[in-house]
Amino acid sequence: MILLILGVLLFALVHLYPCFAQAHRGRLRERLGESRYKGIFSLLLLVAIGCIIAGWRSLYPMPLYFPPQWGPTAVQGMMPLAIILFCAGLGPNHFRRWLRHPQLLGVLIWSGAHLLVNAEARSLILFGGLGLWALISIVWISIRDWGRVARPEANWQGTLTSLGLGLIATAVLIFWGHGWLTGIALR
Repeated sequence: MILLILGVLLFALVHLYPCFAQAHRGRLRERLGESRYKGIFSLLLLVAIGCIIAGWRSLYPMPLYFPPQWGPTAVQGMMPLAIILFCAGLGPNHFRRWLRHPQLLGVLIWSGAHLLVNAEARSLILFGGLGLWALISIVWISIRDWGRVARPEANWQGTLTSLGLGLIATAVLIFWGHGWLTGIALR
């Protein structure tokens, strides 16, 4: 369990560092150089993901609560939305224009959906931890940038691209990817 907790914490802290320590981040980037900074950032994320995967697979599912009966039905509607929003994080699209943080919102929906159907301790750590990170990030970035950052430009090509990529990723996960990634097939 410690490995999973460490992985989730490292993942969250590496992502929260630029939010909460902008001045220190700027000095560190200047001292290390852009490439080295990004390399260290990426390496820490790979270590975090490795810890998460190893921690998840090493734990036996220990039930903590009874998921709602309507959970599987809710997940079927929430997950495509979460994946579409996650795909909308980059590029000029209407999701970014009106939601500001579509990727983080997608992670938040993803984590909530998974907690509706996975009622064990390891799920609470993984999905609860990443959902909490996404929520903190959304609030912090919104407060920090309130009134200072203009809404990004949007076009329909970017919106349709995000929508299409999200639907394709959803289909891949349903028919193949989820089983390959997690060992839990959806079909």
